[in-house]
This record gives sequence, C-alpha cells and structure tokens, in this order.
Amino acid sequence: MKPLLLFLFLTALCRAEPHLPAGTKALPSAAANGRGPLALVNLNHHVLGHARVFDGKEPDLFVAGYGGPQAVHLFRWVDTAEAGAPVFAQPVEVKCAFKDKGSVFQRKDGAIVGLWIDKDELVTTEFDREKLEFRETKREKLAKAVKSPGSLGVLVNDDGSYDAAFEMSNGGKGAEGSPNTEEWRPFNSSGIAVGELRYRYLMGVSAKGEAKQITKTKNEVYFSMHGITGVNLGAGHERDLVTGSRQGNLVYYHNKVASGFDLEAKRLIAGEDGNALRHPSNNPSVCAYGGGLIACGEGSLYFYRFTGKFTKLGAPVCKEPVSVLQEHADLYAGTLPTPTTVDWDGDGALDILAGNSEGFVLFFKNIGSNEEPKFLPAIRVQAGGREIQVQAGYAGSLQGLQEARWGYLSPNVIDWNGDALPDIITGDITGNYLIYLNRGTKTEPKLDPAHPIYCDGIDLHGMWRCRPALARIGERVALAIVDGDDHFHLYWRIDDYNVWDGGKLLLDDGGRIGASGGVGGMSGRCKLDFFDWNQDGKLDFVLGTGRVCSIPDRITGYPMAALGQNPVVGGLIGKLVDSALPTKLKKTLGTPLVMLNTGTNTKMRFERPLTFQDEEGQVIQPGGAHETGAVGTMLGGSGPNLLICNEAGRMFLLPGKKLQTKP
Repeated sequence: MKPLLLFLFLTALCRAEPHLPAGTKALPSAAANGRGPLALVNLNHHVLGHARVFDGKEPDLFVAGYGGPQAVHLFRWVDTAEAGAPVFAQPVEVKCAFKDKGSVFQRKDGAIVGLWIDKDELVTTEFDREKLEFRETKREKLAKAVKSPGSLGVLVNDDGSYDAAFEMSNGGKGAEGSPNTEEWRPFNSSGIAVGELRYRYLMGVSAKGEAKQITKTKNEVYFSMHGITGVNLGAGHERDLVTGSRQGNLVYYHNKVASGFDLEAKRLIAGEDGNALRHPSNNPSVCAYGGGLIACGEGSLYFYRFTGKFTKLGAPVCKEPVSVLQEHADLYAGTLPTPTTVDWDGDGALDILAGNSEGFVLFFKNIGSNEEPKFLPAIRVQAGGREIQVQAGYAGSLQGLQEARWGYLSPNVIDWNGDALPDIITGDITGNYLIYLNRGTKTEPKLDPAHPIYCDGIDLHGMWRCRPALARIGERVALAIVDGDDHFHLYWRIDDYNVWDGGKLLLDDGGRIGASGGVGGMSGRCKLDFFDWNQDGKLDFVLGTGRVCSIPDRITGYPMAALGQNPVVGGLIGKLVDSALPTKLKKTLGTPLVMLNTGTNTKMRFERPLTFQDEEGQVIQPGGAHETGAVGTMLGGSGPNLLICNEAGRMFLLPGKKLQTKP
C-alpha cells in the first residue's frame, strides 16, 4: 500500500468514537452500596493477577480489558459477599506499557512483579504503589522453543525465582477465506466443520532457563487457553496449573514436582455433581484467588470456590460460579445487549428485560417508579425450570465452529396469546425464532420451554442476530423480522406456534426495506421494535443496529453507507479513499434509528431512517461496532424516551425531549 493510502487507511481505522449527550450516565445498580457484577467497559476481560497493594484483608486485583479501550486496571478489595465472592471498589487505571499477555504476582518480599510477552521478548516490570505504575526492569529474549506464545503463567519458587508456563499453538489452520463473502463455507456438504481444529498446549521454562513441552500432547485446548494460573489446592497440590479455554472449560494440570514442571494429563474442573463445569460465557482466562478461581472472558467476572475435594479421576471440585462484585457499579447486561421494557412482575413499574451475546435473558427489576426508575442487578430468566441460554453449538453460526459459545439472543415481549401475561419471542445467532409462553401469573411469570414458531409448517427463519418487532393491532398480533431475502417482513399470529405471511414491509415510495451491509458476517444484526415515537397513533420502527447494517439499502443506507465515510479527509480524496477500502473497513458504529410510519397500522409504509441527535446536532452512537438494541419507552417520565445500550453492557435512558430525529 502506498504511503498516502496507508495514512488514510489508518485514519479510517481510528474513526469510530461513541457519542452520547453531554452528562449522560449509564443506569446504575440500585442494590445496597450500588453492588453489581464487576465488568470493565470492554467486551473481554483478562485477570492478570492479584497482590496486596492496599494492605487489605484479601488481595487486590489487576484486570486488563480489550474489545474497547485497552488498559490495565486495579481493583481494591473491600469485602466478601454472602455467596463467598470477593467485592471490589471501583477500578483505578494503572500506567502500563502493556495491556495483555501478562501475569502479575507478588514475591515474598512484597514486591509486585508483572511479566509481559512482547513479541519474542519477556519483559519484567515492578509495580510502583505510589505512582500506580508498572516500570520496566529487565528485557530478555524468549527461548527459541517458545515461539509466539499466547499467554503465560507463573509458579513462584521459595527462593524468589519463578518457573513460567507459556501457551503455544499447534499450528492448525481453520477454514480458509472470509466470512464476509458468498464463497465462505465453514462446513462441508455433510455438515462437518472444514479446516484443521486449532489447539493449544503448554511449554515450560524453568528458573534455570530450560525450555520444554510440559503437556502430554499438543492438542490440549481447542482454539485458545486465554490465560494460565498457578494454584495451591492443598497438600501435594501446591504447584498445579489451571488454564481457561475458548469453549469455557477450566482445564487442570497436577504438577508433581516442587520446582519446575512434571504435569499429569489434563483434567476438567468439576462441579459438585461430578460433571465438568462450563463457564457461563466464552474465552475465560483464569486467576487463582482466595481459595478458588476468578474466571472471566467475554462478559463479567465470576468466582469459583474450591470445595477441597477431588473427583475419583483427580479433578478439583468447585462450587457453581457466582458473580464477582463491584461497589457503585453500573447495571450490567452482558455483551451486545438487546433491551426491552415491560412490567414483568406485575407491580405497575416498567422493568427491563435484555438478551445478550452470551445467550441469556436478564430481568432487571424496577424498585422505583416509571417516572424515577431504580433497577436491581440482573436475574437470569428461566423457562421450563432452567435458565434460558441459547448458543450456536457445533453448526449454528454462519461464521463457523469457533462461534459455538455465542448466542446473540435478542428477546422481545408481548402478550402473544391474549391471556394478559407477557410472553417472550427471541431471535438469535441461528436466525431462528422461538417463543416462550408464560403459564404463570401476573406477579409470578413462569415460562414454558422454548418452542419454534412456524410459517407454512416450516420453522420461521431469517437473518442471523436479529430481534423481532411485536405489536397488537386491533384483534391481531403482528410480528416483523428481517427475512431470508434481507427484507423487513410482516407476519400475523394464527395460534400459539404458527403465523401466516403478511408480506414485505415497504417504504413510502413502494421500495423494500433491506437491513444488511453485505453477506455472511456482514448480514443481519438488526434489532426491530414497534413503537409510536412521534405519538401520532401509528406504530413506527425504533431500530438497534450494528455498524454493518445498511437500512434500507447498501448504497445509501444507515448506518454504514450513510455514516461510514471518512470524516477527516472529506471531499474528492475522501471519496476515492473510501471507495478503495473494503466495505468492512468503512468505520462507523452501531446507531439507533427511527423509521416513521406514514401509512396506517394495518397498512404500514415507512419513511427512510432518521438518526437520533442531541441538542448539539451530534448523532447518538452509544459505542460498539457489532450490534446492540434500542427501544422507545415511556420509562423515565415525560416520554417517549430512548433506551439504548453500548456493546460493553451499559444501558442509557435518554430523554426524548432532548433528542432530534434527522437524516
């Protein structure tokens, strides 16, 4: 690439900056002391380690975030909750030249050390408590056998030296090509994933500098470990290792020697029923902490308490994970949340229900009022006596096997069957639509297990990662989705599980309404909701989007085509550069939109999308490229108002009277 184009290319990559009206704050936890799940403003977390920085009863925690603003943060321990999980104060950013691929530990002399992988070098730093800064003290070449490690863990010896374990790749390659093309095929004609299964294993470097493979095989953990921690599980188990994994298994290695490494074959950490535990979300890294483990990946942090027992096969037994807590926390809805408002428990106050990429449906109870809402931290919604969690599994993601643990669950709520109880209908990663019928009471919802919705006897299916819009219109119930042609499409309820085809929804000029900026991974991701935004008695669309949505067409649509141009260069040069860049690099953010209904509720016609803008004329973009939800609501008083999320799990309630709707 020529220097000028390279410069412009890098400029375009720096484009996407979120914008909310001045003074906007995320909805806070209304629990005692504002306690709620600990989560940075990032998609993913990596616990680097712990140390007694502030001389508390328990250690303080170092956490890095990525997928968003990258930084290392320090959390001060303040308490232990009833469930045994640690409670921390709000984070303080730490000065550090490195953001991940590190391990933090404390020596017996009290010094806090951070080890970091920097390409082919191992960098040693020491933490300055006064200045809250990791300062480099040594840099050395990694052993030649330790090539491109993904993460590291440390076992500290009695003499202050340490042995290090490094995560290594077996060199396997996944499916070739890009998931954003028509040619992409992550599964063959027999439904089997193509490409090699990429695995990780461990190399060890002793304090004496000796490097060797320390796991029995090179096919230990699929895709990635995301972190390694030394654990002391009691007599004879003082120097064992645990790793995370892409799929959520916590992988345990018993180390038989007092220095260096002699690892037994891997075992999976088990629950009290003897079955292997699986982390609630994907990509957990791990850190030994206070008689257990803290694990986190995409989503918030969890604590696993070690019971002191092992299975007959020698796997450690831990209790079910509970949330690590933070005081004065924001409400946390998981990654890529899609919210809606409904009086879920029949007390007259609108609550929030939200789905997320982990595949859960969360209930945030409003203990305030509709005018002045106050929400408790989330409770996972159950159906059929079990927590709802929808995930892709082996073949449910069009982006391949590596997305098996994502769900992108997008719920909406309506009284579907006319019994005066709110039911849930969801879209998800698979493109299918499921209904959860409420068989409980007004004050105590009780959902049936998921059931498919059918049209003409075929499972209702559309673009992936979309949410259905729902509305009661007269005596009928309407459901709108993004269909397999990538168009907004209307259906009408026949019975509990069946709908009939109501046809494509149209623009006021008669054109169809497309949603996607491209094919494959660039398709779908649109969150539909019926809501009368301008209060004229007609149902409009309020839409949540990802940056690759392009509504109503790929040439002029929002947000990608209309907002994804390079704002720095501008003019003819800007257009030339923008046309030269791949579409996927046209940077913007997921943007809430409104499409006003110029027809009637029984014969809808829609204007082209409008953005929400603040009083200064700036487009509202809460943050994140993947996708998030947006809904109109009367919550907050003096509505209509706008409830939106950023992809790092924060929710924002924006007063409608302070918003403008413009192209």
